[in-house]
Amino acid sequence: MTSHQGDHAIRSIVIAGGGAAGWLTAAIIAAEHNLPNNPHLNITLVESPDVKILGVGEGTWPTMRDTLRKIGIDETHFLLSCDASFKQGTRFVNWRNGGGNRNKNSNVHCNGYGSCDDVYDHPFGLPAGFFEADIAAWFLLNQTPDTSCANASASFAKQFSTQSVLSDNYKAPKQLQTPAYAAVANYGYHLNAHKFAELLKKHSINVLGINYVQAHIDKVITDKNDNISALQCKVGSNKAGIKGVEGNLIKGDLFVDCTGFAAKLIGEHYQQGLTSVSDGLKNDTAMAVQAAYRDEEADIASVTLSTAHDNGWIWDIGLPNRKGVGCVYSSEFCSDDKAVATLTQYLKNDPSIVPIDESAIRKISFTPGYRKSAWVKNCVAVGTAAGFVEPLEASALVMVELSAKYIASQLPEYSSTVPIVAKQFNQNFSQRWQRIVDFLKLHYVMSGRDDSPYWREMSKISTASTNSPSASTQLSDWLAQWQRRPIAINDFMYAEELFPAASYMYVLYGMQSANQVKLNSARYTAAQLKAAQVAVQQNYKRTQQQLAALPTNRELINALRQQAGI
Repeated sequence: MTSHQGDHAIRSIVIAGGGAAGWLTAAIIAAEHNLPNNPHLNITLVESPDVKILGVGEGTWPTMRDTLRKIGIDETHFLLSCDASFKQGTRFVNWRNGGGNRNKNSNVHCNGYGSCDDVYDHPFGLPAGFFEADIAAWFLLNQTPDTSCANASASFAKQFSTQSVLSDNYKAPKQLQTPAYAAVANYGYHLNAHKFAELLKKHSINVLGINYVQAHIDKVITDKNDNISALQCKVGSNKAGIKGVEGNLIKGDLFVDCTGFAAKLIGEHYQQGLTSVSDGLKNDTAMAVQAAYRDEEADIASVTLSTAHDNGWIWDIGLPNRKGVGCVYSSEFCSDDKAVATLTQYLKNDPSIVPIDESAIRKISFTPGYRKSAWVKNCVAVGTAAGFVEPLEASALVMVELSAKYIASQLPEYSSTVPIVAKQFNQNFSQRWQRIVDFLKLHYVMSGRDDSPYWREMSKISTASTNSPSASTQLSDWLAQWQRRPIAINDFMYAEELFPAASYMYVLYGMQSANQVKLNSARYTAAQLKAAQVAVQQNYKRTQQQLAALPTNRELINALRQQAGI
């Protein structure tokens, strides 16, 4: 096979931007290609000293465990270095109807300071019996208490997952003796984003052999074909001896844009605009703050708490030493002052934290959408440079992981194949973004809230004023079918669905009452339904066993600290 004219080997990768996105991308590519022992590849990360990282992406998916293992970071070192805790899913409060009647005698921890009846969970673990039985059909047909199973009349998550009850009791997903990255119950992490970026930075430089330049990017230099050939920078004193750094130029063959919302390469230079999703997902602003615990031994929530308010929702993430809390809202329906008042009132109702200084609240603005093409020429965008929809369900870091793993596994050897890989990448990730939008929109259209203009707008399938769709055709078609039958695995066509059938089940059946579905019970045999009932009974037994055996989040983290001599 003859080579193309001007074809050259891809030997040098330049990553523009640090933070979790930049350093995670660098580490994943370096580990995949054995960078410390690979003389044919060079990776340089350039990070501006003038730009602070966003620092609010504090929730991960379970995929992060395998990512950290593959790049060679010890789990205990990660947990203690990043003030991390264990996350078993997301708990949604006041999303169904906004009723939220407080029941102080209940042990259902729903918002960090009380309990309510409008709550459901999206755990990380697959539902019990997921592959063996028609669990969704059983749930929709069997909503009356069954004395043979103490958990039969509970929510979908409590019937088919141990993690809802574990989260009620602040339990960890493993024991001290459980091997690193292994799980009794599936888990991800909550973490300090700044410390996570710093850990990744040190590991990438000292262990994985990534070159580091601290400099502000002034200009993008391109060749005659409009491929980037170099970044012109104000290079600092740490440039000496770095391959590809010549004077104030950082040269490379492939460039990764991790410059965040600024999108200096893919946005500013290549003028790749965003595919807006604001017709259906209106949130575009957040007010964020950190709040310390009153008691250093306070319980640490095992879930991300997502509490709906009149104009959006509030995230509440528990770390060992503090909480990260933020009010997400749409500027179309809510003023900044109203958002700050909503956030401060939420915090005042939480007795576990000390009062916050309102001057510490940070405003974060974003445009909900994703790049029309995230890979253009020899430049690919990762992280918020590629797009951001909203913080719900914590998809930001997992999209970094997926993007970096795709680049690492499909890394072109020669420049002639870059357009082919770029085309495949753009097709793949356009589909992923569309799926994220569908899943997030599901949370809103299933809500029965009509107590504010915001919720009346967000819960619509289409926008009456313009008659334009507020939800995709795919989501609309699914919802129409799911009124007559349960969710099915083969509804999902892609091999690596970001949100598979199990996730849709937890959300749909967490928010939907059985009488909203007109299910034909004659379609199901007694044996099929019995198998699901057995799964519920077995899940109840496992729940009790795990409750008795597992420590709390706080107990496990304390034990790890003691074991490490801290």
